[in-house]
Parts: sequence; C-alpha cells; structure tokens
Amino acid sequence: MMQHFLTSTRQRLVFATFATLLSVALAGQPAAAKNRYDRLRDDARTCQSFGAQYGSPAYSDCMIEQQRRRDTKQLETLEQMRLTSQIAKDGQIMAERARRQRCDRNPDRRECGRR
Repeated sequence: MMQHFLTSTRQRLVFATFATLLSVALAGQPAAAKNRYDRLRDDARTCQSFGAQYGSPAYSDCMIEQQRRRDTKQLETLEQMRLTSQIAKDGQIMAERARRQRCDRNPDRRECGRR
C-alpha cells in the first residue's frame, strides 16, 4: 500500500512537472508570434514609407532587405558575444599561467595551496 502511494506521488510529481513545462512552452508561443507580426508590420510600414506599393517587386525587394538587415544585425551581435567570450576565456588562461609562474618561483604563496 505504501509503495503504491509513493508511485502515485511520483507520477503526480512527473505529471505536474510536465504540465508546468508544457504551459511555459505554450505561453511563449503567442509572444513570439506577436513579435514576428510586429516586425512584419514595421517592415511593411518602412517599405511603404519608401514608396514601394504592396505586391510590387520593389515592395518584395524591400521586405527581403529588411529581413536581411535584421539577420545581419543578429549575426553581428552573436559574433560580438563570441568575441567577448573568447576574450574572457583568454584572460582566465593568462591569469592561471601567471599564478602558476608565481607558484613556481615561490611555492609557499597562499594561492599555491602548498601549506
């Protein structure tokens, strides 16, 4: 009887966790769709302000250019993040090398852990 209670409690816990994760995933969908819709609307307004009429080749080219601009900006942001991460990693490596050199010169230092 007690073992059945634990199994059903575990099942309830797994179900609750799954339901929570599912609700979080589904809650993010409308926001993402709304953001996409807002971007498309803003792009359409931009292209219309340039004088391109909806359905024309100029309008299509403008919309593609707006998407390309956004994609390029996102790629540049990701590249900047990668470079920042690499700089931080290189800094950690250099600090560890300097610590090792100090410990090689004087093993009794507190940071060397040889007390």
